[in-house]
Amino acid sequence: MTTTAITRRRRAARRGFNLIELLIALAITAALLTSTMVALNASFVAYQKTTEVASTHTIARLTMHRMLTLIRTGNEFGPFPADPTISTVNSDFIEFVTPDGDGMALEWVGAATAQRPVANALYVVVFDNNGVELSSNVLLEGVLPQTDAVGDPVPPFVLEYELGRKVHRIKIDLLVEPDDNASLELEGNAPAFIRLVASAMPRSSAF
Repeated sequence: MTTTAITRRRRAARRGFNLIELLIALAITAALLTSTMVALNASFVAYQKTTEVASTHTIARLTMHRMLTLIRTGNEFGPFPADPTISTVNSDFIEFVTPDGDGMALEWVGAATAQRPVANALYVVVFDNNGVELSSNVLLEGVLPQTDAVGDPVPPFVLEYELGRKVHRIKIDLLVEPDDNASLELEGNAPAFIRLVASAMPRSSAF
């Protein structure tokens, strides 16, 4: 074997990737990284949705349980129907007297005001014997407005009256948006809304 042939073989053995092979390797690497990022993003989104919905669902259920307890133990409910022939009142709030004699109201606020700084929230308001507001606290945030099939607003409270001003039953219908305070851009932001529907009868109406 000649010296020239040996030199050519050594050069061929030391030859690296050419441009086409390098581009193919980069394309395969990019495809693998893209598929990995898609899988990670799906995992982050699923984790965020599950965490937000579970946390909000627990808080909303506790809030609903508290409101139903207040309704069952309360009396002298309002607002009253403007027409005595109407037995159903749709309202953004309900007011009543607790067993301790305190005036209290559950109020849904859509737009923030000076007295109610948190929008789309459910407030609990306490009054004195003269009807003067003593305090107001946020009971549940993220309570969104609802509309029916024709676009009419659906209030969160429905009071059913019988025998004049005696409340027979109160229905609650809330649409709650899960909290996403810890949301990351990678996780996305598409929470599943939670709808809570319940009804309660005051004990004073049952006996």
